[in-house]
Amino acid sequence: MKIKKSNSLLLSSFFIILFYSCELFESTTVSNKEIKKASSWTTKDQPPTYPECESLEMSDQLSCFQSIISDRLTTSISEANLVASTPLEENVILTLKVDKKGVFSLLEVEIPNIILEALPDMKFTLESAVASLPQALPATKTNVGVYVDAQFDLPIQIRAQPIE
Repeated sequence: MKIKKSNSLLLSSFFIILFYSCELFESTTVSNKEIKKASSWTTKDQPPTYPECESLEMSDQLSCFQSIISDRLTTSISEANLVASTPLEENVILTLKVDKKGVFSLLEVEIPNIILEALPDMKFTLESAVASLPQALPATKTNVGVYVDAQFDLPIQIRAQPIE
């Protein structure tokens, strides 16, 4: 009988401990609103950049980054030696992505029909130009310290004169 009391006391104690320790296993849930707030871009976050731009102030880093991209794209497009059939002065909008490894990709390109008619190889030329961009330092979400994908639009002005 003494053994039964000890066993039942031990079993009761076990259930009491189990009942009160359940809160250790509770999971906390984070609302979608809190996740969006933590994930949204802030001025403290680091946009993608190149090593030669890192020592500059944050506002100057962005200008430096854009300048490098613009110069490289302009050079690639010029080297393609495209010949227009009509005079052009139009804008093309590129939607670019810099992934978590700093690699560029062309997500979308908006080319007016007038450019496509005068320069039928323009889309291929732009795709090649973006593929030739040097790898960048990826964007960093500073509040969690991780690299993130960054997406942005880049307008490019296309000017061409037909060869006479």
